[in-house]
Amino acid sequence: MKQVNVEIRKALLSHFPNGWSFVLGVSGGRDSQVLLKSFPFVAREFGHRVIAVGINHGLRPEADSELDLAKELAGQVGVPFRRIRVEVSKEGSPQAAARDARYAALREVAREINGHIVTAHHSDDRAETVLIRLLRASGAGSLAVMPLTSGDIFRPMLRVSRSDIDSYAARWNLKWADDPSNMDDHYTRVWIRQTILPAIREKFPDVDSKLNLIADDMLGVVTRLKGETGEK
Repeated sequence: MKQVNVEIRKALLSHFPNGWSFVLGVSGGRDSQVLLKSFPFVAREFGHRVIAVGINHGLRPEADSELDLAKELAGQVGVPFRRIRVEVSKEGSPQAAARDARYAALREVAREINGHIVTAHHSDDRAETVLIRLLRASGAGSLAVMPLTSGDIFRPMLRVSRSDIDSYAARWNLKWADDPSNMDDHYTRVWIRQTILPAIREKFPDVDSKLNLIADDMLGVVTRLKGETGEK
């Protein structure tokens, strides 16, 4: 089992050694509650400034009560909390529209404090994304997903698994809420998570680490190609 604090510390040391500002994107869900508990604790060692921001997309009546859990935990760990209501476009995919609205709101706060956005993406999320790209035949370059940093986004839990997150949440007796859409296998990601990956793990228990390795390798290839062409 990997320790969440240890992996976050490694990620900060590699990219943000001291004196930075961060906006934690929180939701009251398990993953973001673990991020909210762990990240500020580690960040204080480096003199970083941290603020937690919860986004209400206005799509579910439970959203405010879920964000109340994040607000409560933010108070416990001594981090300022801000709640923002956004309008989600009715066109196209509701998940994509919600994501776009969420990141737009987080970026506004990040610009205010000249900081980076921190997300709770972990290794299982990354494995799922690689598999989705493979199934959609998006091309080899599309497998270069979820680097530790990309633009103004920082993903310090990429080396942490869902089981590590479960263990951490249990250890600290964290409270969280489950978004019902995460159980709806109408969505491709949920279908991958609940049906496909569990079946593959029965034959190939290390499939998640291999999918993450593919992403690492492809990110390396893309980085080298950009260096050779002078592309930024």
